Parts: sequence; structure tokens; C-alpha cells
Amino acid sequence: MLMVEQARAALSRSGALMQEASRAQGRSEEDVQSIGLQTLEEPLIDAPASHSAVISVDHAAGCGLPADRADVGSERWRLIWRLRTRHCALGCWPMGGRAIHEGARASHAG
Repeated sequence: MLMVEQARAALSRSGALMQEASRAQGRSEEDVQSIGLQTLEEPLIDAPASHSAVISVDHAAGCGLPADRADVGSERWRLIWRLRTRHCALGCWPMGGRAIHEGARASHAG
């Protein structure tokens, strides 16, 4: 019974975290409510079988979130991909279990 209550509390907290994240981006309370957090609950909380839940850029934009489709030919994307491959080389998931923390000037493996 304790595990069931812990799971219920975690699910409840997930919804609150989604709202908190929306507010942290400088949105008004009216904007937070208009985003449609209920539409995010199913793909991010209810449906996933793991903690690695994602939604498409189209779904995010449809919910009012600031989502832009990445241009995989851009310099910005190349920088993001370089960072991702560096994390893998340092032994971060999925290549290993190390945590990587980004600082202002360097990546730090923990």
C-alpha cells in the first residue's frame, strides 16, 4: 500500500512540475492555464513506460509551448550534436552510467 501511495504522490507531483516549469519561463498564470497541461499529461505521464517520455515538436507547439523544429544543417545543431557525442565519449548514457554537468567553460564528469 505504501508503494501505491508513493506512486500516486509522484504522479500528482508530475503535473505540478509541468505547471511550475511553465511559470518559470516567465508566463502569466493565464498563459500557464491556456497551454493545455492536460494535453501534455497523457503523453508525458500516463502513457510512457519509462522516465524518458518525449513529445513531438508539433505536439508541443500545439499545446502553446515555445517549440521550434531544429534545422539539422545549422551551426547551432552541429554544436548540440558535438556536445551530445562528447557526453557519450565521457561515458554518459547511453554509453555508460556517468553523470555529466555542464559548466560555463567545460563539461564535468561526475
